[in-house]
Amino acid sequence: MRNSPVNRLEPHWPKPAVPEAEQYPDESSWSKMAKSWEESLEDFMADHPKLTVAAAATVGLVLGWMVKRK
Repeated sequence: MRNSPVNRLEPHWPKPAVPEAEQYPDESSWSKMAKSWEESLEDFMADHPKLTVAAAATVGLVLGWMVKRK
């Protein structure tokens, strides 16, 4: 919402102009970014297996608690 009284930081911190080519990346760049993210996530999981299992169990417990039946 431009010029909204709620957005008091806009005049002091404007968004930089983004070239149109960078604004809408092509499909190959999306797949490259996803592949890079996937590889870094796999490396993290290989380096920290206990933390990964604990995080997965925590997420499972929280989701189970949120959708439980009474």
